[in-house]
Amino acid sequence: MTRKPKIVRLERRLTRRMIQVQAVALLLFFALVVFPLGIYPALRFIDAPPLDPGNPEAFAEAIRPAADGGAQVEMTPKLKALIADKPGVWFLASTEAGTTVSFGKIPVFYDELNTALWEFASVDVRPRAGSPVDALQLERHKSQIGDVMVASGGGRTIGVVSFVAGFWALFSLSLLAITTIAAAIIIPRVIRRELRGLKQAAEQAELIDIDARGTQLPTENVPQEVRALVDAVNGGLARLDKAYAQRERFLADSAHELRTPIAILQTRLETAEPFPEKARLLMDVARLSSLADQLLDLQRMDLGETSMEPLDLVELAGNVVSDLAPLALNAGYELAVNAPDAPVLIRGDEGSLTRALANVVQNAIVHAANHGQIIVEVSPNGTISVMDDGPGIAPADRERIFEPFYRIKPLATGAGLGLNLVASIVQRHKGRVAVTESPTGGARSVSYTPLPAHAPGSNPLCRLLLVTK
Repeated sequence: MTRKPKIVRLERRLTRRMIQVQAVALLLFFALVVFPLGIYPALRFIDAPPLDPGNPEAFAEAIRPAADGGAQVEMTPKLKALIADKPGVWFLASTEAGTTVSFGKIPVFYDELNTALWEFASVDVRPRAGSPVDALQLERHKSQIGDVMVASGGGRTIGVVSFVAGFWALFSLSLLAITTIAAAIIIPRVIRRELRGLKQAAEQAELIDIDARGTQLPTENVPQEVRALVDAVNGGLARLDKAYAQRERFLADSAHELRTPIAILQTRLETAEPFPEKARLLMDVARLSSLADQLLDLQRMDLGETSMEPLDLVELAGNVVSDLAPLALNAGYELAVNAPDAPVLIRGDEGSLTRALANVVQNAIVHAANHGQIIVEVSPNGTISVMDDGPGIAPADRERIFEPFYRIKPLATGAGLGLNLVASIVQRHKGRVAVTESPTGGARSVSYTPLPAHAPGSNPLCRLLLVTK
């Protein structure tokens, strides 16, 4: 039983993950920042609010050196405002050397502070509700007579509302910073991870090729929102594969059916009494037979019914030249082969390559103006060249002549399929076909691919390069 792929909804998953990230970030923020710095301290002084740190600071700023070497208090605007707001405020300040200065009525409970101010770093005394003892605040500040420890009481206090209001700015900025970091770093990573299935489908789509039929895009981990698109593409690929298979069957059947009437026609022409157009007709029939055979070759290669075996290009070229020599001589050409003495081995299908090379030679016989030489040249690197002394092919047409049904002259003989079939067969052998100019000015067709790497001691096998000159 085939397990159905799990349906993934991109919108729901992304929303859920983003909410989770934001919730965790806010939870950490409240646990590590808001509660210890804001809520917990505020809860602690609801009943006993602390004194404002600005009270002793205002007094320290008002201390001035006295003429007798001691210290005195100057009524600064800030100190005046504090006294006007809190008439019962009092201060006692002392330097580490023992210079003291005071203001207001110091409670009896704190009379002995002047001898012990520098024994503490800071003091915050908040009496319980209803206690007669004043709250006390002891802090170190800078003044014009140096550092002083200032004890104060009876001044302004910090209320819960004002504390929370002051803390709100820090809260807002911190919240914004944390959520921004989460959005910029965490969420994109989450989204990329959730879209990995779509990325895999896109990578598989890049591999779609006409020679790799049956390819389907993966649907595993693909979000539901784009699953319909991937399914539609897979459906389209399946329909294309089916149509391509039908076309292949049609071409194979057509080529097979054509072989019988072509063979009958060729036999009748060969046994007929000589007449002026006999040689021309025999050549045309040979080309028709070669086209039908090449169509069958392509279908067999596409269906995997051929095996690439080692074969000798020198022997292959010699066989083609021998078979086509009568046609070439009747058309007014000298047909020759130029090849090295040693075998030039490639791996390929002998029948299809033989017919491809024969097609190129026949093309030269038809279009080389019925005079001069046609030379088939085999190079040690696996290149086969076919050169003639005809008018050649214009540079603008050298690429297009391999397109199906393209003809240089509208009224030229043939349907324009021959060289296209040659190129297709060579490509199936991992080679390529090109047309250049021969040394005599005619056409030169070349087929070539780089030599493959081989293990030491193995027989090197060249890959085919067919060149029409």
